[in-house]
Parts: sequence; C-alpha cells; structure tokens
Amino acid sequence: MNNYKSPLNLYVLWHPAFQAGKVFADNIYKNFCRNSEQPLSRQIGIPTFFRSASAESSATPIPVKLEDADRNAFVLLIDEHMFNDQAWEEYVGKLIDNISASDCDRIYPISLDRHAFHFCEDKLSEYQFISLEKIVGDDKMEKNSRQQKELTSRLLHDLSRQMMNQESVAESDKSDSNANPEPPVKLFISHAKKDGLKVASQFRNYILSETKLKTFFDANDIADGYNFEDEISRVIDGRTALLVFHTDEYSDREWCRIEVIHAKRIKSPIVVVYDISKGEKRSFPYMGNVPTIKWDDNFADIIELTLYQVLNNRFNEEYLKKHIRLYGLDTRHECIELTSPPELFNYLLILKKSANLIAQGSKKDIMVIYPDPPLGIEELRVLNEVDDNIHFTTPTYTFQFS
Repeated sequence: MNNYKSPLNLYVLWHPAFQAGKVFADNIYKNFCRNSEQPLSRQIGIPTFFRSASAESSATPIPVKLEDADRNAFVLLIDEHMFNDQAWEEYVGKLIDNISASDCDRIYPISLDRHAFHFCEDKLSEYQFISLEKIVGDDKMEKNSRQQKELTSRLLHDLSRQMMNQESVAESDKSDSNANPEPPVKLFISHAKKDGLKVASQFRNYILSETKLKTFFDANDIADGYNFEDEISRVIDGRTALLVFHTDEYSDREWCRIEVIHAKRIKSPIVVVYDISKGEKRSFPYMGNVPTIKWDDNFADIIELTLYQVLNNRFNEEYLKKHIRLYGLDTRHECIELTSPPELFNYLLILKKSANLIAQGSKKDIMVIYPDPPLGIEELRVLNEVDDNIHFTTPTYTFQFS
C-alpha cells in the first residue's frame, strides 16, 4: 500500500493564554474540515490541526511534519500574548525557516493586536498580514463574529489560490504592484438579460470596486451571459465557476440553459442565486444538485459560497484521486471521480466510459466515487435503475471494493 499524503493540511496556531483563540480555531475547523454539529452535511474535509498547548517539557507546541501533505497552510493568530512570548517567537521563527524553501507551503499571519506586525518582524515582514484588529462590534461577541467572518472569507480565497499553486493575493500584490496574475478561477455570471441584468451588473461592480478579489475574479473574464459557450470551450481545465442569477425568465433563455449544461459537463463549480419574483412556467431540471442562496443584496455571502465551492472542488478532486491510488481501486475498476454527489446527468460520462471499456474488451466495472457523506438509499435506487452494475460509493465505503 502506498503512503498517503493529503493534498493540503491546515494548521491553526495561537497562544494558550489567548482566550478567544480556541473560538477562532473551532470556527476554522467547522468551515474547512467538518462541522461536528452537522455530521451528515457536506463539508470540504481539509485535515485541520491545532497548535496551542505546550508539548511535554516545552513552552511551545509539538512541531509540524511538513512531509505529511503536498501543501501546508498555517494560520497564525497573533495577539498580545504571542507577541510578548519569546519562546513562541522562536517557535514560529523556526517554522518560517522550514517552509521558506517550499513553493507549496504558506503562512497566513493574522493581526489581532496593534503590535502583531512586530512579531517575528525580521521574518514575517515578507508576508502580508490579514488585519482583523481594527474590526469593531457593539460588544466583544459581535466583534469576534465579524472577525471570524472576515477571516473565513480571506482564507477561502487564499487557500483556493494555494491549491492552484499560486501566491496569495496579498503576496502577489506585494511582490509586483503592476503584476496581473492569471486568476485561479474565472467567474462567469449567468443571467437572463430581460430581468437579471440589473442584479448581475451590481454584483459585477461590487466585485471590482468593493472587494479584494480582483485577481481571483478577473474582470476581463466575467461573461455577460451570451458568449459563455465560446469561453467555456477554451477553459476546459476546471478553472471556471458558474454563478447563476436565477430569475423568472432564466429557464426560458436558451443561452442560459446552454451555460449550465456546459458547466456541468466539465464538472465546474456552480452556485445558484435565487431571485424568483412570481414563478416559472417550467423549471430547468439541470440546475439541481448544486448549492443555492437566496438573493437579498448579500454580495459577500454569495462570494463566500462561490469560493467555498471552488476550494471544495479543487481539494476533493485531488483527494479522491489519491484515495483511489492508495487502495489500488483503479487496478480493478474504471474509476470516475465526482466532487459533488452523483446525479442522472453524470450518466453522460458514465455511458461513454462504459462504451469505451466494451470496445477495448475490458472486464473492469465502473466505480463512481464522490465525497462523503453517501447519498440516501432513495437516490441511489434511482441511479441503479439505469444500470445496477455501476458502483456509486464514497471514500468511507470503498473498503468493500479494495
């Protein structure tokens, strides 16, 4: 059996005297690994580890093994306690030295105190901080909540870039203010011009003027809904996310339907924003099986959900491939990886694979593997009615086939 390495390991570091540190860490774990309060909900599943409590006979936590993952991300919560602790400064300094030679590892220093920028100043001066110390609230709880929301949004963005093996936005801006790096994902805003143009334009303008996502959502690559077919044929590497503004007229528009179908064919991240006013004569069936959000002038929430899907797709794409190799599933099965739960639409790909196997005289059966948790039995029955020789499974249950 091969040794397994995670596509990405996420570490959260905070000083044990920082009382809110565990709250921040738990929120990061909930958003990027698993939500223990919703064990059956679909989560990204990035292995997330805490470094706070001191190791035995030491004033600092146990060290990190960088070789356990292809990429490592370190979220460094710098408050007054960490700033004033020499042992922690030495611990973090050694960590920075270890990752400085790597192109795949990143450290994200988080400023929670006005002195944070002077912590490990000789080493962290090369990194752009995520500043949270100036965020205010009516009380301490509201302040922490706003800080956590901002941190989640920034990490979704930067971890997506890291999974694409690109610099963080802040580092890219700092290294060359005139640079215009290619965004890791191109965003296409899909809308019906008759009743969706206004909201789509508002969203586009918000991205360009109110956020730090310009290098992520490249303005020049945001389509207006009529040329997506040409664009999607060029962008076939999974670097395209489709954001649908679902209005009353959307499903009646041919180009809108084409955009959704193309995105599903290449397994792109799709997010649907519901803005139905009166209703539809016929809903479009291929907009199901994707995350949705209600339109309520909630630009930031829409961006966060889209980034979440981008990161989820990228991480699980690599994770599933590694899982298949780890257990040698591809030696006995023709494996198809899906980063979202399977649906009848996926039979377009499955039947092509099946035809190729028959033409080659292969006796392999087809296994479709997708992230946990598994589908309910009622959905699996529908899929198996098409062909009960197709195996639909998640990593938790692949032991049945190894």
